[in-house]
Amino acid sequence: MKNGFAVFFGSFTLIRRDPMLLLLLFAPFFAGAALYFGLPLLAGLLLSAFRFDLTPWYALTDMMFLMMTPMMAGMLCGFLMLDERDEGVGVYYAVTPLGGAGYLFSRLVLPVLWSIALAPVLMLLFSLSHPELLRVLAIAVTGGLFGASCAMLLLAFARNKVEGLAVSKIMGLLMLPVILPFITDSPWGLLAGLFPAYRMGALMKGPLYLFPAGLLVSAAWLIYLYRQTGKRNGT
Repeated sequence: MKNGFAVFFGSFTLIRRDPMLLLLLFAPFFAGAALYFGLPLLAGLLLSAFRFDLTPWYALTDMMFLMMTPMMAGMLCGFLMLDERDEGVGVYYAVTPLGGAGYLFSRLVLPVLWSIALAPVLMLLFSLSHPELLRVLAIAVTGGLFGASCAMLLLAFARNKVEGLAVSKIMGLLMLPVILPFITDSPWGLLAGLFPAYRMGALMKGPLYLFPAGLLVSAAWLIYLYRQTGKRNGT
């Protein structure tokens, strides 16, 4: 346990040394501020020019940067572990009492905790749809596991940070299913239910009893990618 805490808090020291990683961590604040101040202006222009009301879509924009929070933190952790893989540090941790699984847990807990801690703050500062706190926390927990999955996606399919940048482009595609609960109630939309992003969008749009299903889907992605990483490393 002591070793795990040391690795977890050591992450912040490593993050401070890399401006790109710091930018990833605080990107949701920049996005939230841009949407909070810019979207009402755009809504007014669209309403006066085209009679198109943008306000019913405010919940979707809130959802987008709620999802961005764990996703960016997950990418940060993924790039951090790719750096450590290049330097051989990951192998070192694997043979310590912490073990490979303990090392991964100490790194992956960051996007989960960051999502849970930051989601209420972001909604308080920048929300345009003002969802209730319980809904925000349910999305944050599901999103935290999604963020950890993003980190594992980088670790499973990239050998270094250059390849990691290419793999990170896939994450944008993984966000697309979040739109479906906002545009259709068709049962065909449930085909996207295998994606954590869809489940997070459904939590924002629908009832809170959907939370366990979203949690299971996000956990399933994390377990699958963990196994893929193990195969890649030969463990």
